[in-house]
Amino acid sequence: MAVAALSLGIVTMFPSPSRADNPIVQTNYTADPAPVVYGDTLYVYTSHDEDVTVDNFYTMNDWRLYSTEDMVNWTDHGSPAGLRTFNWSTDNAWAPQGIDRNGQYYLYVPLNNNTGARIGVCVSDNPAGPFTDPLGRQLAASGSGNIDPTVFIDDDGQAYMYWGNGTLRYVRLNEDMISYSGGVTEVALNGFEEGPWFYKRESLYYMVYAGMDGTETISYATSDSPTGPWNVRGDVMAAGRTFTNHPGVVDYKGHSYLFYHNGDLPGGGDFKRSVCVEEFTYGADGSIPKLTMSSEGPDAVATLNPFEQVEAETIAFSSGLKTEDCDDTGGGTNVTSISNGDYIKVKNVDFVDGVTSFEARVSSAGGGATIELHLDSRTGTSLGTCDVSGASSWTTKTCDVSGGSGIHDLFLTFTGGGGDLFKFNWWKFTGPTVPSGTGGAGGAGGAGGGTGPDASGGAGGAGAVGGTGGSTDPATGGTGGGISATGGLPGGVGGNPSGTGGSSDNSGGMVSTTGGNPSGTGGLPSGGLSTTGGGPSGSGGMVPATGGWVAAGGTTATGSTASGTGAAASPIDDAGASGSDTGSCSCRVVASRRDRGTSTLLWLVASALLLRWRRRCAPRHEANSRSGRARWLKSG
Repeated sequence: MAVAALSLGIVTMFPSPSRADNPIVQTNYTADPAPVVYGDTLYVYTSHDEDVTVDNFYTMNDWRLYSTEDMVNWTDHGSPAGLRTFNWSTDNAWAPQGIDRNGQYYLYVPLNNNTGARIGVCVSDNPAGPFTDPLGRQLAASGSGNIDPTVFIDDDGQAYMYWGNGTLRYVRLNEDMISYSGGVTEVALNGFEEGPWFYKRESLYYMVYAGMDGTETISYATSDSPTGPWNVRGDVMAAGRTFTNHPGVVDYKGHSYLFYHNGDLPGGGDFKRSVCVEEFTYGADGSIPKLTMSSEGPDAVATLNPFEQVEAETIAFSSGLKTEDCDDTGGGTNVTSISNGDYIKVKNVDFVDGVTSFEARVSSAGGGATIELHLDSRTGTSLGTCDVSGASSWTTKTCDVSGGSGIHDLFLTFTGGGGDLFKFNWWKFTGPTVPSGTGGAGGAGGAGGGTGPDASGGAGGAGAVGGTGGSTDPATGGTGGGISATGGLPGGVGGNPSGTGGSSDNSGGMVSTTGGNPSGTGGLPSGGLSTTGGGPSGSGGMVPATGGWVAAGGTTATGSTASGTGAAASPIDDAGASGSDTGSCSCRVVASRRDRGTSTLLWLVASALLLRWRRRCAPRHEANSRSGRARWLKSG
């Protein structure tokens, strides 16, 4: 009963998650989505339909790149490559696909449809480019219809590139990813039109592609071999109102997604398309269900942290805006073409306990230009209005605001006179409760302490993000690592069982000291459910705060992988780069986000039960040996 009541209470603490808006990009016409996960970020390369169509045909000169960490807000990274990248290109920068190998990022693209379509490849050491042409010529071509490349690296290291229009072809790429061995092989696939997307799930290979039913459908086939034969399984999406469609399939943060395009933006159509996304679940037999195009995409998988610097071009939905290369320090991208009444919507923003000030990095601002800040709609609760007028060059404007506790959608509405009001680089809030840094790195855990009865162990990991290990001299326990807490995990892993170094009388101890459990400032219960420490890897407390598992100075070492500077294993993903406060528009990781949902609920319930158990049993464990503590931590 107690657990059930607690679960119900926890459920009511969290609102229903935000859902994405389709199309996911409104500042450009985009098509031919190619999703790929690099680290903790989902990137989508797209082709780009120009605003002005030439000769009533596809007018496409470059490729664009967008990214997300929450599936509802998308950051514009500009154009990583285009016709300009290839000195042998003449026209038609059509459907791309990106993949990484050996620390390099490869973008495969079709070129020159009007003069003889060929497949090219370009390479970068950054997914956002700039990309360069390593060959100075085509990678592959055979007959006609050499468009829409799709690349996959199998478990044995063999890479394949499929492509085609009307006829499906493939080659086996070499490990350098810019050459291939053997010849071009044609593959029979009934109903194949174009736009193949090749991948593997478990032991089954998938070919998702554009078929035809008046206009293009999305269909799929499967095989037990990367080279077929292919068994047609049926349609995934019915024909839309644009002649073409193009699939891209990816798994991200435990969810499966289908990307596609339609013509749903104002002015859209066959030559002005827009990328959308739908979530789906595979059947037990590996089947893909039939999906319907929607104006609402998938649920959010994380929240956005407004207390970190957020790029203005991080957008869930917008009206009237464009983006451009940024000339502020650091380059990157900024929002431009801002007119009176235009707006940006950012979804699933976690304001915690509210906000007190707002910063905006702007330039080219005339008189009377303002940013109105509203919650949940363009006319929703006002946080305040920020006057950004008079900034002729890049300037950070700071304004007083108030309100906004909890999770909301944020609307930034732009007001002023006629013409372009200003350019917008980034924004950021401050508030009474600001998530502690980027989640913390968890500390180095502390050096092992002495083994004698009077030894108090190594000092706990200390520092603003992750601490340094303590000495091996009898210590005072050391301060635990992390942003705001001083304790270890749950007293540290070094030295005596009483703390990150230190007996129960020292700071870092188990029961009554400043670093340990249950009454220390880094542990439970004082760290508890509401500290600014909890989460996967930083300092103090349990979920849903933003620091360490219980406190930093624990088992997770600085620099471990998972999310940003945080630790690897947790249902909460608190990490994210804060960016620079100097006005750089460079391609930063946008903001810290916290994963929510079922896993969060389960962890909160488990945490509460663990807390209750610790309150009863902590004194008994105070005298445990170091190895006994390790067993307790593992079982707890």
